Amino acid sequence: MAGLLFIFVKKLRMATSVRLIRRYVWLVETIRRAGRISLEDINKKWINSSLHDEKDSDLPERTFHRHREAISDLFGIEILCGRSNGNVYYIGDEEILDKPSFTSSLFNGLAIDNLLIDNPNVKERIQYEQTPGGSKYLPVIIEAIAKNLLIKLTYRSFNDRRLKEFKVEPYGLKQASRRWYLIAHIPDYETLTVLALDRIESIDITDDNFEFDKNWNLDSYFDEVMGVNLEDDYDCEDVRIRVYGHQRHYIESLPLHKSQKLRKSEKEYSEYIFKLRPEYEFQHEILKMGYNAEVLSPQWLRDEIRWQAEEILKLYQEK
Repeated sequence: MAGLLFIFVKKLRMATSVRLIRRYVWLVETIRRAGRISLEDINKKWINSSLHDEKDSDLPERTFHRHREAISDLFGIEILCGRSNGNVYYIGDEEILDKPSFTSSLFNGLAIDNLLIDNPNVKERIQYEQTPGGSKYLPVIIEAIAKNLLIKLTYRSFNDRRLKEFKVEPYGLKQASRRWYLIAHIPDYETLTVLALDRIESIDITDDNFEFDKNWNLDSYFDEVMGVNLEDDYDCEDVRIRVYGHQRHYIESLPLHKSQKLRKSEKEYSEYIFKLRPEYEFQHEILKMGYNAEVLSPQWLRDEIRWQAEEILKLYQEK
């Protein structure tokens, strides 16, 4: 994914203007909303768009097809033509815009931005989640990943407030709980380390190459955990929880972990089973559900959650 994004950014820089990119996004979004639409109907909508240049009465067919090619090249989105249905156009694979990726995030962000340009009064009625920062380092890290170059950075962790400077071999990037993390190998260390981008003070790409292990896979590396915590203190095991009331509808629509499976569904509750390391991030998710969630097994985790609940109760009793 990182290599594809590097190519995407390079091509994006070659685009003649941001305005042209906005036109591409508008075109895809117009076709996606319609499902299937003719070029004539696209032009009717184009004339009423804020991106429409008054010097041009419509979107010429030749320009439209050039836009199709550019959209395919930049975003990997194919605009197909249904000739048997009267030459109507549609998106070949809409799922590409729903899958988590840099491209889909950028595209959907620009689509929203286009709407806000047309409706500036709406801006004050939309609120975004605040992120701790660090995203400014993404282009540098992605370039280093693409070229297999070591990164020199200064870092200040939460556990050790001292500023440290060291080099790392960048393996991948992962977003979790509104933070971006760099998964990297520090030379002379056996295991990989996870670094929060918002804890980086400065970063530079070196001229030193490293040999990337092509057998390493980012997705499978984090298969057993919820976020980015890979403590060896926890083994991967089956975890069974019972969720009560409406809370189960939330975790069914947004599973806690990819291994989540429904085991039993009753009128008052549902039981789910997970295959993971039940480390503190998973424990916190259970606690966030309060009295609507109960750990059934393993027994040690049930005892741990009960202990944490008792400690919380003590805080309120002592006030």
